[in-house]
Amino acid sequence: MTEEKNFFEEKIFSKKNYKFTFECDNELIEDILKYKKSGKVLDLGCGEAGTSLILAEKGFDVTCIDISPTAINEIKKEAERKNIKINAVVKDLENYEIKEKFDIIIGTGIFHFLQKKRALNLIKQIKESTAEKGINVFEVFLEGDPSQEKDSEGYYFSKGELKKIYSGWEVLDYEEYENYDKEEKQTNKLAFLISRKI
Repeated sequence: MTEEKNFFEEKIFSKKNYKFTFECDNELIEDILKYKKSGKVLDLGCGEAGTSLILAEKGFDVTCIDISPTAINEIKKEAERKNIKINAVVKDLENYEIKEKFDIIIGTGIFHFLQKKRALNLIKQIKESTAEKGINVFEVFLEGDPSQEKDSEGYYFSKGELKKIYSGWEVLDYEEYENYDKEEKQTNKLAFLISRKI
């Protein structure tokens, strides 16, 4: 796995002055609720788990995993504070195995922390672990993104690749776009997908 996998734990989450906000992507929540009103959710590489916490609040059965022990600990505290039931677990995506079926599996900004073989194997495992009529929700970095350096080990998708991987599923939403990151002062190249298992 790439050396950057512990970046958030070492450089951000574990810093004494870092304040967890559990910021939620409201657009992503709306997209998910269009297709699913209940069910089992797996959020891979959840970070601060804003999306997971909101879905748990709405009654979904949520499991969220991240490599950062600090993040997982804070998520558990926030869930307890809000009286929300959530299964938050420290796991490394490099060797994580999905052992049950889920109705919704989310992976946003995770694959560039994995080498190509592992990234594609994980997607295969995700597809197999999705219940019938379940959905997968991904946001991935595309080749040529500013974060991709010459010696980058992480996987960046080529144009149209993610959609092609899901050609046997019902692709509910797919777009490739550029998004300016104010903090990093760079324009990221991304692809977003929502796909339903037929």
